[in-house]
Amino acid sequence: MSNFKSLTIWTIVLSFFNVVGAGHGIGFVGLIELFWLKAGFVINSEYFSLSLTASYDKSLGAVALFSLIGHTILILSLLIKGYRIKFWLQIVGIIILWVGFYYLTHNLFSDELSLFSFSFGIPFLICSGVLFYKILYSRKQSFSKE
Repeated sequence: MSNFKSLTIWTIVLSFFNVVGAGHGIGFVGLIELFWLKAGFVINSEYFSLSLTASYDKSLGAVALFSLIGHTILILSLLIKGYRIKFWLQIVGIIILWVGFYYLTHNLFSDELSLFSFSFGIPFLICSGVLFYKILYSRKQSFSKE
């Protein structure tokens, strides 16, 4: 399996800097994660909802949760040397980041903030898609050699 360290780091960084419309300004998903960590993982119904019909503001807690889990898993995949474990950590980490991005943009056609976040998240989607493809292609190549 090839080492996709730089592409994995780019995926983490681009996900961290996904733009979020917050209040009368903008912020980043990574900042929401950090503030959520500082608050002690507070999950209340006012700012946290896993419902797919929730408003943009209520979805930000779920976005922070999924992004934090995805970032942690991808960082672990950079530190692990085992081939199979690294493969599954990378796949699961990318999918969890995609779930977080989906929660950020699930009101795409009915909310301007979701459209705003989606347009600034396109580089993350491209980079993570390329990483996902290369990981799967590398895995396929390793099976064909055996």
